[in-house]
Amino acid sequence: MALRLRQSTDLLWRFPNFIQLDLQSDESERPQLRYDRVLGWDLQPGASGLLAGRPITISAEGFRNHTPGVRVGRGAAILAVGDSYTEGYAVADDETWPAHLEHLSGRLVLAAGVRDYGLDQMVLKAERLVPVLRPDTVVLAFIASDIDRTGRAARNMRHKPYFAVSGDGLVLRNVPVPTGPVPGPNTPIRRVLGHSYLLHFIMGRVGAYELWRGDTVDTGQDSDLVACRLMARFAALAQREKVEALVVGFPRYEDWAWPKNGERQHRRVAAVLDCARRAGLKTHNTKEAFVKAGVAEDPESFFSDWHFNDRANALAARLIASVL
Repeated sequence: MALRLRQSTDLLWRFPNFIQLDLQSDESERPQLRYDRVLGWDLQPGASGLLAGRPITISAEGFRNHTPGVRVGRGAAILAVGDSYTEGYAVADDETWPAHLEHLSGRLVLAAGVRDYGLDQMVLKAERLVPVLRPDTVVLAFIASDIDRTGRAARNMRHKPYFAVSGDGLVLRNVPVPTGPVPGPNTPIRRVLGHSYLLHFIMGRVGAYELWRGDTVDTGQDSDLVACRLMARFAALAQREKVEALVVGFPRYEDWAWPKNGERQHRRVAAVLDCARRAGLKTHNTKEAFVKAGVAEDPESFFSDWHFNDRANALAARLIASVL
C-alpha cells in the first residue's frame, strides 16, 4: 500500500494487471514498426509519432530522419545498424548518435537501428542493406543486452529469427518469422500475480522484465557463442562487399546502476569485440571513454529512460568519428 500511495493515490482502490498495462503502453509505438518475414520487425517507412515521449520521423526508405536542411557531403554513405541506442530511444531526430556523426563527418549517415534488435537481427539487416546501398562504411553498435537477445525466439511479444549453433557455424531458424501471439503474458500465474504492484516494482528494480512479463521465448542456445560467430559472419559480409566495417560496444545504464552485474556485462561485450577483432574487423569499446567523461559518478546526466541522451549520443558519435 505504501508503494501504491507513493506512485499514485488512485492505485489504493484500483488494482489493474500491471503486466497487461505494460504491454498496452507498448502498443502506442507499434505503428512505427512493421512485420518482416526475415527480421521479425523493422521500421515502418514514412511513419511518425512519439517514441518514449520524443518525436520520431522515419523516412520513406525506412531510416530514422535527421535534422532537415543539414548539408552533407557527397561522399559514400555510412550505414549504422543496431538497436534502440542506434535508432535513438527517448531522444529527438537530431539527437541520435547517427545524427551527430553525420554533422561531425559531413557524410550521409543512414540510421538503420531498430528497437529491441539482437546482434543476430543487426547482422541480418546489414546483409540485406549493404549489397543494395553500397555504403563506404557500415557501423554495427551493440550493448550487452543484444547478446542475450540472440538466444531469444521472441521478444516483447514479437517473434524473431535466431541462429542455432551447428558444427563450426550457425544455422538460421524461425524464418519465415511466425506472426501468431506469444502466450507467456496470459499464463494463469501472470494473470493473478500481475495485479501485485509490489512484485511489479521489485521486478522492475532488478531488471527482470522478461521474467515478469513472460513476453519472450528462449531458444536454449549459447548466446555468447552465437554472438561470437555472428562477428565472423559480419566480417565475411564486409569482405565480400568490400566495405569498411566497425563494431562498437556501448555501455548501458544498468551497468552503473548495478555495478557487480555491470562488470560481468562489460566482460561479455569485450569478449564479442575480441571475436570481431579475430575475424578481422575494426572495433571500439567505448566504456573507458564514458568512464573518463564521468558516467560512473553521474549516470543520470548521460541516460534518459535507460538509453543514451543527447549528451551521450554526441560523445558516442565523437568516439566513432575518431576511429573512422
